[in-house]
Amino acid sequence: MRLSRRAVLGRFAAVAALPLIAACRAELLTSTAATPTAAPLALVALPTATVEPTAAPIAAPTAVPTVEPTAVPTTPKLVGRPMYQMDAQHTGRSPNRGPREPKLMRSFNTGNFQIRDGSTTTPNPDIQSSAAVGSDGTIYLANHQGVLFALRDPHTGPAGGSQRQTLELAWRCHPPESSSWHATPALSPDGTVYLGFSRPGTRADIEGTLYALRAPSDGVEAEVLWAVNLGPGRQTSSPTLGPDGTVYVISGTGWLFAITSEGQVRWSVETGPALKAAPALSHDGSMVYVSSMNGKLFAVQVPRNEDKKATIKWTFNFADFPGRTPLVKAASPPAGAEGIGSGASPTVAPDGMIYVGANNSNFYALTPDGKLLWLYEADREIAGIWSTAALSADSSMLYFGANKGGIYALSRQDGSLQWRFGLPGSVYNSPALDVDGVLYTGSTIGQVFAIDGQTGQQIFAFDAGSSVWTAPAIRPDGSLVVADRNGKVLVLG
Repeated sequence: MRLSRRAVLGRFAAVAALPLIAACRAELLTSTAATPTAAPLALVALPTATVEPTAAPIAAPTAVPTVEPTAVPTTPKLVGRPMYQMDAQHTGRSPNRGPREPKLMRSFNTGNFQIRDGSTTTPNPDIQSSAAVGSDGTIYLANHQGVLFALRDPHTGPAGGSQRQTLELAWRCHPPESSSWHATPALSPDGTVYLGFSRPGTRADIEGTLYALRAPSDGVEAEVLWAVNLGPGRQTSSPTLGPDGTVYVISGTGWLFAITSEGQVRWSVETGPALKAAPALSHDGSMVYVSSMNGKLFAVQVPRNEDKKATIKWTFNFADFPGRTPLVKAASPPAGAEGIGSGASPTVAPDGMIYVGANNSNFYALTPDGKLLWLYEADREIAGIWSTAALSADSSMLYFGANKGGIYALSRQDGSLQWRFGLPGSVYNSPALDVDGVLYTGSTIGQVFAIDGQTGQQIFAFDAGSSVWTAPAIRPDGSLVVADRNGKVLVLG
C-alpha cells in the first residue's frame, strides 16, 4: 500500500511528552582550574639626593616566587554504543578497548520473561538485533517476542551481589502484540531510548510506531514519553540519531521520517521498503542515505528550512552494476534471495564516500553524487551481504561479513582485497572495531571472533553455544555484549 506524504502526516499521532529526565546515565564532569597569574615584583623607592650625598645602597627587589599551575587530571567522558553501528555514519568504531582473552562474565535469558497477548503466544525469544549501550554500561536490547530490556550489572552488597553471573533487569517495555524484530535501539545523551515496534505479518492494517521511552520512577515498566505512528508496514529497521537530536527512521513501506526529540514530525519522504537497514547521515548532516529492498540506494537532501520538503537528490540502482560473476538467486524467503536491493546499511566516510553491500553479493563504493567508484565481488550466495561495513580509524580499510566467505577487509582506495577471514558459516551481523583496531564479529556457527584488523589473524574464538546474528557492542569497561538466536544475552570480559 502506498501512502502519500499528506496521508502519512495525517496518521501521525503523539502522546504528550513528559519532561525528559536523564535516566540510567553516568555523566562525568571535567574539572578545570584557573591558571594563576604571577605576582608583580616589589619596587623599592630610591633616596632623595642631599648636598653631601651619602651613598645609600639600593635594596634589591624581593623575588616573589611564581606559582606553577597544578595540572588537574581530567577524566575522559565514557562512551557506550548509542545506536546501530555506533554513530550516524555507521562506522562501527568504538573508543573502548575490547577483551583479548574472553570469559563469560554475565548472561541474561530473555526467554524467562514469557509474553502472552490474549490467547496467542508471541514468537520465540530469538534475538537478531544488537544492543545499544549507555555510558554507564546499561544494555538496551530487544527480542523477537517484542520485549525491550534494559539490563545492568548486579549491584554490590553485603552478600557480594556483584559476583552474581546474571544481569539485572532495570526495566522493560512491551507494546501489546508488537515486536521490534531486527531493530537496534537508539539512545540519546539524556537517556531517552528510541525504538520502533509493529505487529507481525504483512496485512494492510499492520502499522509501525516509534516509541520514546525512559526509565520508570519506580517499578520495571518503562515510561512512554511519546509515540509516533509511522503508517503501514512491519517496523524492522533501526532508528538513527542526528547530532541535533533528530531521530531518522524508515517505515515498513519505505517512508523516511525525521522526528524531533519532542515527537514532532519534521519532514518525511518516500524512499523504498527497508527490512533491517538503518538510515546513514553525511558528516555535515545535509544528506541521509537509505538502502532499500527494491533495488536502490536513495540519497535524501535534508531541507534547510522547516517549511521546505525533503527531496530525493539521486538514486543508485544496484542492478545496473551486477559484476562479472554470475549471481546466485532463489525465490524468497529468505528476504533478498532474489538478489535485488540491499538489507545492509550504508557506511559514510569523512570525505563523503558511501559504501554498502547488496543482496547480489557485491560491495559498492559510491561518490557523494551517486557515481560508482568501484565494486568488489564477494563469494556468490543468496542474500549475499547483510553486514554493514566498519571503517578503520585512519579511513583506509573497510570490513564486512557475507553470507559466504567470512569477513572481508578491503582497501578503501580501490576496493582491493587486503585479507579474508574464512568461516564455514555465514556472517549476518555487522562487525565492531575497538580503539586498537581489533575487529569483533559473530557467526552462524555459534562462534564470536576477535580478529587483528591489520593482518586478519585470529586473536580469539569464543564458543557462544548458538548462532550469533547480533553486532557485538563494546561497553565502557571493555566488556563485549552479544546475543544468540535462543534469546540469551552474553557479556564477555
